[in-house]
Amino acid sequence: MSEGSSCSSLQLLNGRGSITNGDESNAPNTNKKGSACNDGNGGTYHSDESIDQITVTAGDMDGTGSAGFITSGGKATVAVKVWCWNTGASDFLDLYFTTNVDNPVWIALTTITCPGGGEQILKHTFDVEQGAVQSIRANFRYNGDPSSCSNGSYDDHDDLMFAVKQSSVLTPPPTPAPTNESPSGGGPQTASFDGVLGVPKCPAGSSCDSGALLDGRGTKGPESNQPNTLNSACTDGTSGTYHEDESIDKIVVRRVSGGDGDLTEGDVVTIEATVWCWNTGSSDYIDFYYASSATNPQWVPVGGNVGASNRVQCPGGAQQTVSMTYTLPAGGLQAVRVNMMYNAGDPGVNSCVTGSWHDTDDLAFVVKSNPAGSSVTSTEKNDAQGTIVVFERGEDEVEADNLKKKLKDMDESGEKPKNNGNGNNGNGGNGNNGNGNGNGGGNGNGKNN
Repeated sequence: MSEGSSCSSLQLLNGRGSITNGDESNAPNTNKKGSACNDGNGGTYHSDESIDQITVTAGDMDGTGSAGFITSGGKATVAVKVWCWNTGASDFLDLYFTTNVDNPVWIALTTITCPGGGEQILKHTFDVEQGAVQSIRANFRYNGDPSSCSNGSYDDHDDLMFAVKQSSVLTPPPTPAPTNESPSGGGPQTASFDGVLGVPKCPAGSSCDSGALLDGRGTKGPESNQPNTLNSACTDGTSGTYHEDESIDKIVVRRVSGGDGDLTEGDVVTIEATVWCWNTGSSDYIDFYYASSATNPQWVPVGGNVGASNRVQCPGGAQQTVSMTYTLPAGGLQAVRVNMMYNAGDPGVNSCVTGSWHDTDDLAFVVKSNPAGSSVTSTEKNDAQGTIVVFERGEDEVEADNLKKKLKDMDESGEKPKNNGNGNNGNGGNGNNGNGNGNGGGNGNGKNN
């Protein structure tokens, strides 16, 4: 295998397993030195899902750096040609990489939702690490949760190995936290700053504590590496004084039941935030979020709703500890977000607030896979921006996709689906629209913006 500026599978991956009219050559085309990963055989070629080609090219998606070799310490872009079923709203591409093809440990890069039906080319730029021969894995699935080897009837999995030119001046980077295939650790963990993620991160353990890394807010106080949010998505407010005005000073994630075992998918955990509340605390509010993937965060509000119904008010002034509880979804490297605001403002669709006294901080941590596996589900849906669940593709579109696939299965199999006896619950309307706030008189404690 020779070094070069790009590596392509060409037609070798075209199709999926043994689907009708689309047998894939040498299926499943996944590394035999790793765990077996077989394709689903449901459906028809270029009607249902398939991965048709994988290409890795040196440089960014805009072509920067593409003239040279794929080199450790540089960047490369993976482009995956896929066939998306129907509207594409129910199809997802999980991308993973490994630097050791002889003993692969698959590390998550991102998850991309099909932007439409039919042939699509989905791209992602990643940092190339040390390792003479590396590999990309593409996991293309109909619904389900992020995985390096999903098991659906319409799912396809393909690997592409490529040679990497080793930089003579590059210091080997820290080993990335593995996905849920093989995390390790134990006991309470204190986070260290992860320069790739841009936030504090813990290895596998029974709890994750940000320590002093989040203390303060932006330029107000000693906060290191601010803004300490994934993808640097949020900007902290810069008004006020440290430990007089609002700040998030620490975040801890720990299992509700305690114990020394590592945090595991399906565990009930508490997000505990140490915050500084202004004055009496009556004007300060905290929102909590979680994401099953720290590398491609889709923020879900703890409790299921954004806003007042799940918002915690400071119980008093000065240093306070507030918390909320949720269940860890499936995902090997997860994250939580704490959002503190002055007055009950709107956290916005990206879970960041933009006020002068507002603070937003994230904490990432490794989570072990659940031995029960299939009993753990994710409550998230992906969207283009990696934000709170604001769907560019409507829920009705996804529901229509799912129904059409079920009808297609019935038609092909001649069998009726089993009735699980669960009726559909109607959604009651919100009765809050008529509730105006009668606090216009105030108590003289307001801040000037």
